[in-house]
Amino acid sequence: MRTSSLPLWGSVALLAACATGCSSAKGTGDASSYPFRVGLAERGMIRVTIEETGVVEPKRQIVVKSPISGVVRRLHVQAGDSVRAGQLMATIIPDIAQANALAQLRSELFGAEISVRSLRRDLDRAKRLETDSLISDVEVETARVALEQAENRHRAASEGLRLMEESGVRATDEGQWAVITAPAAGVLIMRGVEEGETVVGGTSAFGGGTELFTIADLSTLIVRAAINEVDIGKVAQRDVVRITVDAFPGDSATGMVRLVPPAARQQDRIRVFDVEIEVTAGKEILRPGMTANVQISGPVREDVVRVPVEAVFFHEGRPTVFRLIAGEPQRRPVTLGLSDLAYVEILDGLAAGDSIALEDPVEAARRERR
Repeated sequence: MRTSSLPLWGSVALLAACATGCSSAKGTGDASSYPFRVGLAERGMIRVTIEETGVVEPKRQIVVKSPISGVVRRLHVQAGDSVRAGQLMATIIPDIAQANALAQLRSELFGAEISVRSLRRDLDRAKRLETDSLISDVEVETARVALEQAENRHRAASEGLRLMEESGVRATDEGQWAVITAPAAGVLIMRGVEEGETVVGGTSAFGGGTELFTIADLSTLIVRAAINEVDIGKVAQRDVVRITVDAFPGDSATGMVRLVPPAARQQDRIRVFDVEIEVTAGKEILRPGMTANVQISGPVREDVVRVPVEAVFFHEGRPTVFRLIAGEPQRRPVTLGLSDLAYVEILDGLAAGDSIALEDPVEAARRERR
C-alpha cells in the first residue's frame, strides 16, 4: 500500500495521448496496452501472519539473595546444576555490622528473659502483700504493667531472632553464619558470585542486595515478543506460533499465544505490546536468553475479494485503487479489511473481476514519455 499525492493523470488529454500511443505500439485489449502494470480483483484467502523477534525465558524463575551482608565462605552448586527445594547452595559469613546486630538481638532476648523472670516474682510478691493489706492496689498494678512490658520486649526479640533463623542465619557460641538454600526445585541458570566475594544483604536499601543465584523451572518456556501496536489487533490468545532460532536453522518449535497484555510500553519511539508465547513443542532447541524468530498465525478469511497490496494507494488519508473503466484508470475509494504480506481484503468499492492498476498511472505515464 502506497501514498499517491498526484492528481489522477493531471488532465484527460494526457491519458488519451498515452492510451493512443501505447495502443498503437503494443496492441489493445490486454494488460500490455497500458504503460502500467494491470491486475484483477479476485476472490481468495487472506492469511494474516505477524513476524517478530522475541527472547526465550523460563515461565518461572527465582532470584536468590543473601539475607545478610558478608563474605561468601562456601559455594555448593554451580550453573547448570539441578537443585531440589531446601538444598544447601552457599554459606555466608556476616560482616561486622551484621554480626553486631545479631549479637545485640541475642543479648536483648537474654536480657528480656531475665527481666520477665524477675518481674514475675515481683508481681507474685506484690499480690501476697496486697492480701495482707501491706501494699495498695496501685503498687500491684504497677508491678503487673512492668511485667507486661518486659514480656512484650521478650516477644519482640524472640520474633526477630526467629525471622533471622528462618532466613538461614545461624548463631552459636562458636560464631555466626547464614546458610542459603534453594527456595524451589529447578535448574541453576546463573551463579552470580564466587567464594571469597563480599555480598550485600537483600534487605539493604542500596541496590536491593547481591543476586547470588537464579533458579528456573525449565519445564515450561515462554517467548516474550514485542508486537507493534499496529499489529496487535491481529493477535489473540491461543493463536498458533512457529518459533525458530539461528542456532538451529533447520529446526523449529511450536508455541501458542498465552497472554496479550492490556497495555503498551514505549520502545524506540513506538508503542509495543509484550506478547507472551508459551512453547508447546520443540523446546529442546531453545535456551533461556536466546533471540527467537516468531511467526504468529493470525486470522484467516476465505473467499473474500482481494487485491495485491501494491494496488492500494492513499489519497487525502483514504485508501483508494485505480479501477480500469472503459480502458481508463479512475480513482476509486475502497474499504479495507485484513491484509497479509501479498494481498489486501476489499470490503467495499470493488468486485471480483474488476481490472485495476498495480502502480500509479501518472508516474507510469511520465516514465513512458521520457
